[in-house]
Amino acid sequence: MMDPVLTKKDFVRRYEQGEFGNRSPTWNTLKEFLRARRSRFELVHIRNRVAGGPTWYNIAAHDVEGIVSGITNGVSRAAKLEDLYFSLMAPTARTLFQGEVQHSCQHLCLYYSYVPKPMRQSLIEGGVHAEGLRAKLLLDWYLDTPSREWLDWLLLAYPGHVVEFSVYGVKWGSLPNRNTVIWEVRNY
Repeated sequence: MMDPVLTKKDFVRRYEQGEFGNRSPTWNTLKEFLRARRSRFELVHIRNRVAGGPTWYNIAAHDVEGIVSGITNGVSRAAKLEDLYFSLMAPTARTLFQGEVQHSCQHLCLYYSYVPKPMRQSLIEGGVHAEGLRAKLLLDWYLDTPSREWLDWLLLAYPGHVVEFSVYGVKWGSLPNRNTVIWEVRNY
C-alpha cells in the first residue's frame, strides 16, 4: 500500500512526480510554464491546488500570463498564484468515457459519463452510476490494457481512494500508447 492522499496539495505534488501514472503534461508554477515556451496556439488548463476550487479550461498558451493576472489580482481574486498549476488541455472532443471509480467494501463503484466535456461538466450533464460487474465491464471495454491494469493497481495501492480518469479515442498523455489519463487519486 502507498501513503494515503489526504489533501489536494499533497496530491498535486505527487501527481507532478508521476506517482499516479499517465497524466497531462503539467507545470508546477507559472514561471515553469512560461519557461517551457509551449506553442502559442496550444490550449492550457489552469488548475487549482484547492479541492473543489475553480479551474479555467481552453486558455490559449499566449494568454495564460494575462489570465493568471486577472485571476490573482483582478476584482474577483478567484485564486492565489501559489495555488495554481498548469496542464496542457486534454483532447476533450475525443473523450469516449470518463468518471470516478473506487472500491467499496463489497465491489467497484463507478460514476461515469460519455459527455465529451471537462470532467466536472461532463458528470453534471451526463453522470450515471454503475456498480459491481457492470462497472467492471465498462472499465474493461473502454480502457486499453495497460491503462486498465494500472487502474487496478491504483485501486489496490490506494484503498478507499477515488480515482478520476478520462478515456480518449487517441493515445495521449505523459506515457506513450495509453488512451487513459488519471486526473486525481484522492481520499479527501
